[in-house]
Order: sequence, then structure tokens, then C-alpha cells
Amino acid sequence: MNSTWRRFAKNVAKTTGVIVVTPIVASLGYASFEYATTPKDQISLHHTPYSIYYQSITNLFMSKLGSYAKKNYDKVCENAAKENEELLLRLLDRCKDTVYGKDFNLGEIKSREEFVKKHPITTHDHYESYIERVYNGEENIMFPDRPRMIGTTSGTSGSQKMIPVPGLQRSVFFTKGIALTFDALCNGVKHGSNPNFHYPNLQKSCKLMHEPNFTYTDNNIKVGPNSSSPKDNKGLLELYTTPGVAFDVQNEKELMFLHVLFALLDSNLGFIEANFANRVWNFFVLLEEEWPILMESIERGHLPSDLNIDPNIRKQLNQKLRANKHRALELKRIKKDHDENKSSTSLARKIWPNLHTILASETGTFQIYGQKLREQFIGKDVTIYSPIYAATEGLIGVNPHLDNQTFVLHPEAMFYEFYPVESGNPHLDEVDPEKTLFIEQLESGKEYEIIITNLTGLYRYRFGDVVRCVGYEKEAPIIEFTYRKGQFLNASGERTSEETFYRALSSTVEHDWKLKLKEYTTVEYFLQGSRKPRYVVYAELAGEKNVAIERSLTKKEKYQLDEALCRENKSYRALRKNGRLYPIEAFVVKNGTFEKLRQQIILTGVSPTQIKQPRVTRHDALVKTLETSKCK
Repeated sequence: MNSTWRRFAKNVAKTTGVIVVTPIVASLGYASFEYATTPKDQISLHHTPYSIYYQSITNLFMSKLGSYAKKNYDKVCENAAKENEELLLRLLDRCKDTVYGKDFNLGEIKSREEFVKKHPITTHDHYESYIERVYNGEENIMFPDRPRMIGTTSGTSGSQKMIPVPGLQRSVFFTKGIALTFDALCNGVKHGSNPNFHYPNLQKSCKLMHEPNFTYTDNNIKVGPNSSSPKDNKGLLELYTTPGVAFDVQNEKELMFLHVLFALLDSNLGFIEANFANRVWNFFVLLEEEWPILMESIERGHLPSDLNIDPNIRKQLNQKLRANKHRALELKRIKKDHDENKSSTSLARKIWPNLHTILASETGTFQIYGQKLREQFIGKDVTIYSPIYAATEGLIGVNPHLDNQTFVLHPEAMFYEFYPVESGNPHLDEVDPEKTLFIEQLESGKEYEIIITNLTGLYRYRFGDVVRCVGYEKEAPIIEFTYRKGQFLNASGERTSEETFYRALSSTVEHDWKLKLKEYTTVEYFLQGSRKPRYVVYAELAGEKNVAIERSLTKKEKYQLDEALCRENKSYRALRKNGRLYPIEAFVVKNGTFEKLRQQIILTGVSPTQIKQPRVTRHDALVKTLETSKCK
């Protein structure tokens, strides 16, 4: 009996061993093959055997998942209206037995038309009592599962808001958003001067992440930004040039120095990633400003002594650095040659010959940073890809094409309604709850406020974004972001959007003033201390070789800007003509003023990865900084 069981046990062990060992051996073999067949200039210099294995398997997994996500996306876009309504009914059924679901009889609703009739249009105020109960640890309030965290918004157009986030939201974001953009990269990444380039490969990315200062409720629910952070998945840090220990540095400038330093050490860098293009801009600005110190650190293999970081972190990072005089000399030669002999090849491509893509949003308020990056650092060599349209409230749209700056509203991400933005309703203060449009009813060229029903338990929710429909992907709308509802100017009923104002300002600065626009914001006239209804703009400007311009504007220059606004906005022109609006007031502020504003915003608790420079500034402390920084 014992011998029989012993033989049986041995056979089970052998079979189990084969089952366990075979996939491990196969995956090691696959990683080895990838390493052996990938061109050397497409393999990161920061790789270890483990990180090569991890990236090879990750690439394989994401390629398969991305291909599946694209097929599913194509299928649901064919019947977007039907798929979107089915998502709505699933969300209502999922939450019908929650406290909120019972209060609003969600279980009784059987169609999108019935939903529109029975549920009111909402704003954040509507949910505050429910969110407070979630915050205090009560369960089954807004959705049936325990929240993964309570997300905080950036507060760009007002105060920060809290939104409970279920684990389901992250799953949908990954499978419907990230996977689809990986497929777009697989099919869209190009390198104009390298015929042997292919993607995915074994290049690493410099990801400009920052670990937020999360807080926790008494019931241990995390509270903070609902965006990716270094500690979300430490395995993914193997894909980045910045060592994992560096992400423990809390000071944003010191961490950015480390991002730049370790990126410079990898001549085979493939990506630079950030939520928004302003972070990438800050990356390159620091690269230029700290160039001599960076070169010294690379040459000596030690961090600068005045870098303000924890001694233990410093020790670990110094162990990862190696004196690299060859790379330092190479970089010095590249920079000197670039400064002295301008060529069609950008500085970024000279430093990293196979840098192919910057993954960061350059839509809306970030358009100015994309333009500046191309002008000063990346030229036409490197693609800026805005992959996803998302907010704390969840995934909204995806961009399946690298060369586009538009987004397709994914029918399985959330339920969408739209309210037309028309000249007869400029303020959007009141919305007729029964006159919203569904996903298939939009007209190309028209603007709409998006109203969402999402995975976090928000129903018919006005979160403040206004978009323009530019067409359809089968039955799914293709949109471009235009502005945040709280970020337009409205001194006397004329309603000038961020997009319109930027177009007038940037064209005036470039064509009339023959200068470069570095940064800007506007302030409502009464906050600036004036009783005359007018626009007030503050800008940082630069001249040739990006030398800061620090002088007051002439009457002629202000007149040119006012005329540009009249051309861009007929309502503004009419109000200027009849005297209800006074001429625009414009000030140049000292170089570095907007960096001061950014640091002030960070001190209010906003994560550096969330910061969006407000184009309409309403906070008294920020207005005071602008006023005290005006050039005379």
C-alpha cells in the first residue's frame, strides 16, 4: 500500500514539475530569443537579465491583449448606441441595491429614455452626503464593493473634489484604454531614419511619475490622485530608466533631476512619458538649466552634494551610478555642436538617436507645451502621442492613431449624454434634463458639454468638460477637447473659450510682436482690482535664442491683441464696439513667475503629475503673485 502511494506521489510530482517548469523554460527561451534578435541600439543600456525577461514577457502579453482590445473596440464601435445603452443598464443593475440605488429607484429603469426622464442632472454637490458616508467607512453606499481609493480631482477650475473609486474602474481603464493604446503604438511607432527599427522592442522609457502624498481615512481607504504612481505596480519599474528607489524622493525638482540624469545615461532611450506635456517640457528645461551639473555627475559617477535627498536614497543611487567619461564627453560634444551648428535634427534625437515617442497629453491647455517642445527640443523627429482622454471620473476616450489629437468615446467606458453649447445658451448654468443627446445624435463641428454616468456611482454627472465632435468612428463619436466649463472668459456675456483666446494670443505674439509665448494666464477684471469689464492677461515672453523678454507692452501691442480677439470672437467684437467691454489689459511678467505659481499650487496639495496651469486664474494668492511679478 505504502509503495503504491509512493509511486503515485512520484508520478504526480513529475507531472506537476513539468507543468510548472515548462512555461518558465518557455518564457526564458522567448526572452532570450527577443534579446538575441533585437538590434543592439534598441536595447536599453540599463537592462539586467531580469528586466530583459520582464520586458519581453510584458511586451508579448500586451501585444496579445492590445490586439484583442482593438478587435473588441472595432466591434463595439459598429453598434455604439446599443453597446452604450447596455453598459448603462449593467451599471444600474449593479448598483440598484446600494443606498443610492434605492434612493433613486435605479432597479426600475429599463431603458436610456426612461433613465433620462427619471434621474436628474447632477453635480458634485448632489453626492456629498453619500461620499461622506463612504469616507467614514460605510459600505454599499454608491457601489457594492469596497472602494479601491477615494480619488481627488486637480481643482483646475475650482476646489478639489473627492470621488470614491471602485476596483472595476482600474480594470476598465487598463483593458479598454491602456491595452488599446499599446496596440496603437505597435502599429504606429515609426523612425524616419532607422529602417531596422521595430516596436515593441527592449528600449526603456523615462516615465515622469511622482509618488503622491496620500492620506488615509480612519478605515484605511487611500485618498489622493487617481493616476498611476510608482508603488501601484513595482514590477513595472523594470521598464523605466529611473531606478525604483528614486521614486521615494518627494521633492519634485530633485526627482526630475534624477529622471533626467538616468535618461541621459541610456543612449538607447525609446520613450518619455508623463500625464501631460508640461511635465515633459519641465524635463527638457531642467536638462538645459542643469547641464553642467548633470555632465559632472555622469563623468564622476556621483550625485551632486547639494542634491537635497535622503542619505540612504543617495547611497543606493550612487551605487547604481558608474563614472562614464565616454558618455559625458559624447554628450558635451552633442550639445556644443547643436548650439553652434543648427541642423534639422533635434537636440532630443541627437542625445537619444532612437527616441521615437513622447507619451503625454498635448490637447486643450497643454497645446502650448507641445508647440514649445517641437520648437526647442524635439523638432519633427519625435512624435507626441496623446493616448487617452481621462479624468478622476474614469476613462472617457481613446486615441487609436499616433498622428491624431482626437479621441473616440469608447462605448464600454461610461454612458455618455451631451448638451449642445449654443450662442443662445452661453453660460450652461441651466440644462434641460430631457434635452440631452445620445452618442449617435451629435453633429460634426458642434460643441457639447459631456454628461456622464460612470463606474464610480455618478449618474448624469456634469464634470465640466466641453468637447467638439469632429466625426464618427463607425457609430462612436470622434471628439476633440475644447475647454473646461470653468475655464472660459465671460466679462459681459461674450463667452471666450480657452481655445479661442489661445489662438488670438499665440498668433499675435508670433506674427505681430515677433516673440515667443512661454506661458500665460488670464484673470477676471474684478479680481485684478478694476471696475471696468475687460480681459486681463499675464504672459511670460521670449525673444531670439529664447532670451526672456521683461518689459511692459506698448499701446500698439495691446491694440493688436485686442484686434485679434475681435477677429476670433464675434461676440467679443460686438461688445467692444458698443462699449460694454473695455480694451484688453496685458502684462508681461518676470521670467520664472509661472514656475512660482506651479509651486504654490503644489503646496495646496495637488500632485505634480496632476497640475494643469489654469488659463483663468481665480485664486487670490496666485493673482497676487502675478500682480507683484509684472514688468515695468
